[in-house]
Amino acid sequence: MYKNFISDVLEEGVMLDEIEDYVEKWHTSEDMEMTLKEFIGLDNYEYEMWLKEGDDILRDVLYCRRHGLELKNYYSMSDEDRLAARSYDLNAVKEYKNNGK
Repeated sequence: MYKNFISDVLEEGVMLDEIEDYVEKWHTSEDMEMTLKEFIGLDNYEYEMWLKEGDDILRDVLYCRRHGLELKNYYSMSDEDRLAARSYDLNAVKEYKNNGK
């Protein structure tokens, strides 16, 4: 059973650059019963940001999904907090906070 693009990336190994294929499939399918938002697997905020910012935000969506974060909350974080959320190297986070690097 088909889930959605985001699930296919996270669970099935589909590559991010295949998004265009999914959008084209949605546009050309005669029996599509899902909205594009559902077919891609985005919530309202993620979909709005995707329409505004383009495919680049999909990396952030995937990151947030993997780590149980909401994209809206992730985008409201300071750069330092985002770095900390993405980092597995606590020393790098401490150095950035101390030195701004």
